[in-house]
Amino acid sequence: MMDTNQYMGMFLEESREHLQTLNSCVLDLENDPENLSVLSEIFRSAHTIKGMSATMGFTTIAELTHEMENILDLLRKGQLKASHDIIDTIFRCVDTLEQLVESVASNNESSIDSKPLIIKLKALAKGEAVLSTPVKAEAVSIAPGASSSIELSDTEIAVIKKARDQGMQAYEVQVSLREGCLLKSARSYMVMNALDEIGEVIKSIPAVEELEKENFSLSFQVIVISGSEAEKIQHTVLSISEIDQAVVLPCILPNDATGEIIAPKSIEPMKKDDEAEKNGNVLVHTQTTVEKKNKSGQSVRVDIDKLDTLLNLVGELVINKTRLEQIGLTHKLTDLVETIEQMDRVTTDLQAVVMKVRMVPVGQVFNRFPRMVRDLSRDLNKEINLIIQGEETELDRTVIDEIGDPLVHLLRNSIDHGIEHPNEREEKGKNPIGEIRLIARHEGNNVIIMVEDDGKGINADIIKRKAVEKGLISQGEADAMDANEAVRLVFLPGFSTAAVVTDVSGRGVGMDAVKNKIESLGGMVDVETKVNEGSKFKIRLPLTLAIIQALLVKVSEEIYAIPLGSIDSTINIMPSDIKTVQNKEVILLRGQIIPIVRLADVLNIPDSDNQHTEEELFVVIVHIGEQRAGIIVDNLIGQQEIVIKSLGKLLAGIKIIAGATILGNGQVALILDIGSLIQ
Repeated sequence: MMDTNQYMGMFLEESREHLQTLNSCVLDLENDPENLSVLSEIFRSAHTIKGMSATMGFTTIAELTHEMENILDLLRKGQLKASHDIIDTIFRCVDTLEQLVESVASNNESSIDSKPLIIKLKALAKGEAVLSTPVKAEAVSIAPGASSSIELSDTEIAVIKKARDQGMQAYEVQVSLREGCLLKSARSYMVMNALDEIGEVIKSIPAVEELEKENFSLSFQVIVISGSEAEKIQHTVLSISEIDQAVVLPCILPNDATGEIIAPKSIEPMKKDDEAEKNGNVLVHTQTTVEKKNKSGQSVRVDIDKLDTLLNLVGELVINKTRLEQIGLTHKLTDLVETIEQMDRVTTDLQAVVMKVRMVPVGQVFNRFPRMVRDLSRDLNKEINLIIQGEETELDRTVIDEIGDPLVHLLRNSIDHGIEHPNEREEKGKNPIGEIRLIARHEGNNVIIMVEDDGKGINADIIKRKAVEKGLISQGEADAMDANEAVRLVFLPGFSTAAVVTDVSGRGVGMDAVKNKIESLGGMVDVETKVNEGSKFKIRLPLTLAIIQALLVKVSEEIYAIPLGSIDSTINIMPSDIKTVQNKEVILLRGQIIPIVRLADVLNIPDSDNQHTEEELFVVIVHIGEQRAGIIVDNLIGQQEIVIKSLGKLLAGIKIIAGATILGNGQVALILDIGSLIQ
């Protein structure tokens, strides 16, 4: 028995991808029950999971997906309709499969009972399917070794005739595996899957179940319907490893012998070695050339830990490059400086490539939300249309892995608190179907993610009253707040406006968790709202958490780094330019009032040059979104590429400091969190 542990990682990753595809496609099927292309995609994903799980020995998963296939096949053939009951049952199957796959991932014995679902699927198939009893047709062969001899049922013959009417042909593909081939079932599955990409497999000898159990020697036959030529089918099969020979024959029906239908020509049997020799000629065909190009662009799965290690090594390279730069300048080593300039270009390119490899589309997170919104809106008897925009926007993988839960909280909040019930919306003159938008876009060196709804909005007066009732603020503090400040109280720990605690909300443990998680990623979250018009939660996140350009500044004897993406400009001002408005220091810059932050005061740094001076002050104008501020420092050192290092668990949670970096001289400089400074 072969050890399958080496394939476990691949099984889990591919299963999760196919389960996500199932979730997405079943939603599409619910909206368009007649969409055959979506049905085919669902069938392929279920079939793939079944094949992989059977190979790995996970029989429960294989049994459930097998019964799903039966229902999906009936839907494809039009013998069942995609009713609400069937859609709900398929969704329950997907949920159960997700639980089973995760139990495999955690190496725990699964207590999930899939038998009720299997019984339900069998009942749906038996109760609603109209099937004729398969009758074996007489096998026909027009020439030994030149045509198909597989026995076909009346149903299969009808399918082939219908395909011919649409300009396609049926072929028998005889496949032989190499001696000593391991995981025969996996190879047979790969052949089926490859043929499904260019046509439709309607029969196999032995049956699929026997192939999955490896109950065959080294050969099997497949009937496939396709619009492709026989050579293309043969080439497709031989492109799979461990395949020794592929024979493609025309599939002959009983009436073909009378001359009513001319069968497609058969082609010579070809072995893997023959196919390799022929490739030079095959590449002349445009279609095959395109396939070769696509194959060369295929992706490679890389463990995220390996990428982290690579990124750390690039970071160390950047630190040492900076150190060498400083040595060259200090000792005026011209040759070294020239070499460092070349090294700088190489490390910059290397860093860009590593960063690009780590970047992942936010769609990987977004694509799980349509199903969640669908289920939750049904539970709450609301009608909601979820619109997703910018799912191709890319973020660092580390950030992607962390933003899922905050977005779940925001979406559930919009569904539960934001969107009204249909009758309430109609009374307000709104469309009874609520709308939630999930939007991602790039903005400078940041990614903006917004959750917008057209619901009831947030009433600032109600927020203040609830906060006072819960003892989160005093009445005096509430009276002094404007509407914008009051709305931000929703991010306080323990705050909730829900009158009743439900499974969705009401415990006051959502929005503060969102804020804490986003800030731990170096980002910030804000909210805008209008009563009866809706709310917009806006998350701002850094593109990456690893290597950035920064401006080094000095306060007293300490050096600090300010991320360049947050800087508008640097200016010099006189102390007399600073004015006081409502007990806050501000300056007037190009007609705009800018609040001032004295970094020495905020960080309690003694003996700073800017505390008591009448000379010019250095000011760094920074921004986060629409908010701007001026940071007063003692001196500007210059721009430098820095590697962000975590402060560790002991110092985690310090608001004003986002991390640290190692400078060229080995000194540690703290990186400022501009969002916290501005707030």
